[in-house]
Amino acid sequence: KMSKRKCLTIKEKNLILQEVDRGVKKKDIASKFGIRSSSLSTIIRNRDKIENYDLPNPCSKRLKTCVYEDVNEAVLKWIHAMRDKNVPISGPLITEKAMQFAKALGHDEFRGSSGWLDKFKKRKQGIVGKVMSGESNDVSDKDYESWIAETLNKILKDYKPENIFNADETAFFFNVCLKRA
Repeated sequence: KMSKRKCLTIKEKNLILQEVDRGVKKKDIASKFGIRSSSLSTIIRNRDKIENYDLPNPCSKRLKTCVYEDVNEAVLKWIHAMRDKNVPISGPLITEKAMQFAKALGHDEFRGSSGWLDKFKKRKQGIVGKVMSGESNDVSDKDYESWIAETLNKILKDYKPENIFNADETAFFFNVCLKRA
């Protein structure tokens, strides 16, 4: 007797479709994968969705579709254009731009919530984590090299090496309470 219900991954469903294409009997396929014949019929009926599903994770068990795919694609193209221009991009900026695109595309109900942003980042892997400094993007390589050669060397000659330090960032934590030992 078969179990009441078995949830197959998209990868397994593709394997089932390959078996069907090879001409294996449906009864044999159903017993091999431990599913009912009605489930097999549903998989065959949904063949196009299963085979054409853009799969970030082949172990997914559901065909999840995005309601605002046109908004997502517009935002993704905008992000790539901004990155090509070395413009720093933040989460709130992405959300704001998504709201503009949604309105232009007729999705007045689109909210651009933090949940949408999190899911967008997960779906569109590779758009986060690029570190860039806004200041370094404003200086040409030629200007940088001439400053190093001329100005920096003049400044450094007045100092001993042990008195030279580097500070990239500073932060002021005014709300942090120190623990007493």
